[in-house]
Amino acid sequence: MTTLANRRSAILLFSLPDCLHSHRTRLVIKEKEITAEMYEVDKNNISEEIKEISPYDEFPTLVDRDLVLQNSRVIIEYLDERFPHPPLLPVDPVSRAKFRLALNKIEHQWYPEFTEAYQNGSLEPSFIEKVKVYFLEILPLISNKFFMSDDFGLVDCSLAPLLWRIKDLDIDFSTNKKAFSEYSERIFDRESFQESLTETEKEI
Repeated sequence: MTTLANRRSAILLFSLPDCLHSHRTRLVIKEKEITAEMYEVDKNNISEEIKEISPYDEFPTLVDRDLVLQNSRVIIEYLDERFPHPPLLPVDPVSRAKFRLALNKIEHQWYPEFTEAYQNGSLEPSFIEKVKVYFLEILPLISNKFFMSDDFGLVDCSLAPLLWRIKDLDIDFSTNKKAFSEYSERIFDRESFQESLTETEKEI
């Protein structure tokens, strides 16, 4: 790896190979076609160079010149403002607020619960039923192509890593199965999504 101190003129992203927060951050970068150098971090073997940038081992970490950001929510909203095309948040304040409420629920409730179950290998019927309830709750808001819109946005970027990880679970969405499958496929078929996958995630 080139000395990181000499790479500060480029945008750098340090992310974990199988992490919901890292995945959505990579997806935003690919969706916006941002030129960035991406480094996959082995959390069990973090170099001193990377520790200097992220001393508390928080990933993803984004470096943009002298700015260093941790926390995927902060990073993706920063990127959406720094690179405004295509916009991934609505322009009007009411829709933007609704997007942010959805993002808040996904990252503070869905992500932690899924990560815990996934890491513990406890994808039991009770957990699968909970996932079903979550997605049935949000499906009415995907009446268009994507979340509350015909355009791909930050909520879709945040749901995508979850959708990818539950795609092989036997979840009975009954009458909503077609809508759920079509929404998932619209995301999975995007070039940006395919490019956002690490080798580890491709094997999920």
